[in-house]
Amino acid sequence: MMDVYPQHITNASRTRLRIAGLLLALSGVWVPSPAPGAAEWAGGPQAQPVVTNLVVVTNAVIVTVTNYIVTTNIVVTTNGPVAETKNRWRGKDSVSVQPPDLGWVPPADTLDWIQLKSGEWLRGRIKGMQKRELEFDSEKLDILTFDWKDIRQVRAFHTLDLLFVDGEKVSGPVMVTPDLVTVSGATPQVRPREQLQSLTPGGSRERNHWSGKVSLGLTLRAGNTESVEYNAQAHLERRTPATRLSLDYIGNISSVGGVESANNHRVNSEFDVWLSRRFYLIVPFAEYYKDPFQNLAHRVTGGVGVGYDLVDRHNLEWNITTGPAFQKVWFESAQPGEPTEKIAGALAFGSRFDWDITRRIELILEYRGQYTSKEVGETTHHGVATLSLELTKRFDLDVSLIWDRVSHPKVGADGVQPKQDDFRLVVGLGVDF
Repeated sequence: MMDVYPQHITNASRTRLRIAGLLLALSGVWVPSPAPGAAEWAGGPQAQPVVTNLVVVTNAVIVTVTNYIVTTNIVVTTNGPVAETKNRWRGKDSVSVQPPDLGWVPPADTLDWIQLKSGEWLRGRIKGMQKRELEFDSEKLDILTFDWKDIRQVRAFHTLDLLFVDGEKVSGPVMVTPDLVTVSGATPQVRPREQLQSLTPGGSRERNHWSGKVSLGLTLRAGNTESVEYNAQAHLERRTPATRLSLDYIGNISSVGGVESANNHRVNSEFDVWLSRRFYLIVPFAEYYKDPFQNLAHRVTGGVGVGYDLVDRHNLEWNITTGPAFQKVWFESAQPGEPTEKIAGALAFGSRFDWDITRRIELILEYRGQYTSKEVGETTHHGVATLSLELTKRFDLDVSLIWDRVSHPKVGADGVQPKQDDFRLVVGLGVDF
């Protein structure tokens, strides 16, 4: 294409113009050459800017050996000076992304919606928020647990029950933003978000408050030795914003050659009332236990206590409990002249350690102990270590090591001293509901 520059423009000026045109062409924008008679672009004694109203924007990315990224936005106009702006630069592992504004609201739904700090939305059901953790049953990702500080928004179009730090309880559809909690209903309320202590599914259906898990194991052996072993574990929990009721059962029955070799059952119940996010009252707790092979026909313990969460993280929980108790024991048999029943006071103590090692592997360590008089066994211990592997959304493979100990087992009428310790390794299939 023929050059159409005025005759008085020098060769050096023409070269600079060609280089500038080539650079602009490489950036994807074509700049027309000035028409004959136009003022000089550069180098002439009467250089004037050419007004074309053309704006060229290029993004240049420069990566240096320091692993930092610098983004430069260059704006070139032909009717004014060159303007240059630079964005903030960050380390290679940092991304400066602002979450979307709060203007978009999920459509009305029978399920709940939560938004993470990253801006992502999840659809499913809220199982509860206590101790600054939100448990959420996602439609695609199964049950997830989040730190409350990582939740940006909540949209629940059905009824939730809420508890605030001042003790006020309200119910209704809920909208949570980074700063506020709005509860709809007959008398709408708006409260600061930091005043929300807990929330749980509400409504008139009682089953909305319950969750649980059942694990079953069965071993059959035939041939030279015939044996049957059955074991079961169950956990039920009812939660409201201010309370928690838990029921636990562990049972084991086995026989070898038609002769019973084990038959023990333990039931624990506890009702907790939250006084703060970490501290709660236990009013009351109760335990039932039987094991004829430890000369215990029945043992009933009841009392009150307090509990405290030592560690409260989204993947790690550790709490301790203690309190006074009352205990009554019925023995299978006793030595001549000794009673078959005994009543005594006791001091109960316990701990629970729950660690989500990965999204699918969970380790649970539980311990319960009682210190009482020597006539009923003195100190008793019960410990369970469970490794749970999530197979599907509802099914888990559970491996549990169970330990029971009575410091001073009661000698029966036959004069046999039961052993102090019992150990069981249980493998079962668990079902969540």
